[in-house]
Formats: sequence, structure tokens, C-alpha cells
Amino acid sequence: MSAVVSDLEGTLTTGETWRIVGEYLAAHGRGWRYRLFFYSHLPGAMAARAGLINAQRYRERWFEDMTALLAGFSRAQVEELMGIVAEELWRARRAHVVAELERHRAAGARVLIASGTYQQAAEAFAARIGGEAIATPIQFDDAGRATGRLDGVVSTGEVKAVRVRAWLGNDELLAAYGDTEGDIPMLRLAAQPVAVCPDAALRAEAVKCGWRIIEPHASPT
Repeated sequence: MSAVVSDLEGTLTTGETWRIVGEYLAAHGRGWRYRLFFYSHLPGAMAARAGLINAQRYRERWFEDMTALLAGFSRAQVEELMGIVAEELWRARRAHVVAELERHRAAGARVLIASGTYQQAAEAFAARIGGEAIATPIQFDDAGRATGRLDGVVSTGEVKAVRVRAWLGNDELLAAYGDTEGDIPMLRLAAQPVAVCPDAALRAEAVKCGWRIIEPHASPT
């Protein structure tokens, strides 16, 4: 069989998990904890944006540290939150890019969303287009409560590419879509790599390699 794979945030949607999680926590009595997390991490985010530190590494650290805010949540609470995350990501979807994946699926290709966001959120988004998901799992204890840690590492960069290779098996990867430097290893696996509204590092790689680039433009929700 053939397959296509896409990153999620920044590629299929302009929504951001961290913002949605923050809004949920604020509405459920944990707003002060989120504000403490946000402002303690803000200097690093500004340094990453200014190019003073590696932006991809800092995004991974931000996401991993944010997971501590979920400590004590039951599986049901996590599922509720991730359903909200998926809904908001869908509302902010890049409809023209999602439509490309849907055309691939209609033509018989397997569709995978490979993302650094939480597994449950990626699965809920993928289900809307008949796809599967490989993302970042949350760790639960024996009582079914979130420990505040990840069950492994953030699914980006080479980690994401390794997981995509395992998912593919013997299938051919027709196309891959991504938006940041962390997606480059995954994009290199595909016959048709596509850079969607790419960051500077991915844009440079796409131009050098002759990859297709989708520029930003308004899309309906």
C-alpha cells in the first residue's frame, strides 16, 4: 500500500495545544499553576524566538514541562481535555492542506498524523479524516492518574521519523507534510516532501532540495 504522513500543529492547523491547555486549566481551578509555568518559561521562549537558543529543543522542553500541570488528572479528565484540544485544533485547521490528505485517503492511501502533541489529541484529530496517529504519550500510574510526566520522549525530530518508519512497514511513503526544522527527518522519508508555511530552517532545506512549499493563506474553518 501507499501512505502519506503529516505533522499536526503549524501544518494541518494554526491552533496550539499549549494555549488550549492553558485555557482549560484556567477554567478548572489551575490557572495560577499555568501562569507560574508560563511566566517562568517565557524568557526561554523569547530567547528561542530571537535565535539565541535552539528553538526546536526549547519547544520540546516547554511541552515536556507543561505535562507536569496535568499531574493527578484521571484518564477521563485527560480524555476530556484532549477532546477539547482536538476540537480547537480542528476549528483552526488549514482546510487546503487537510483536503490534500483527504484526497490521498480517497485514492486508497493510509493517512498518518505524526505529531509532538499528546497522543489522545492527535488521535481525535486524525479520526476526523479517517487517519491514524503517532504522537506523545502521557504517563499514568497504576490508579489511572496522570503522573505529570511523559511516557517516553516528545515525538519530534529523529524520534518522530523512527516511529513513522516503523508504522510504514513495507508501504511506500508518497508524501509528507511538515512546518518546522523538527519535521525534516520525517520529510526526507517521502517521495514528495512538502513544507507548509515553513520556519526558516525548513524553508532553507526545502529550497536547497527542491521540495514543494505551501505558503500561508487564509483558509475557511
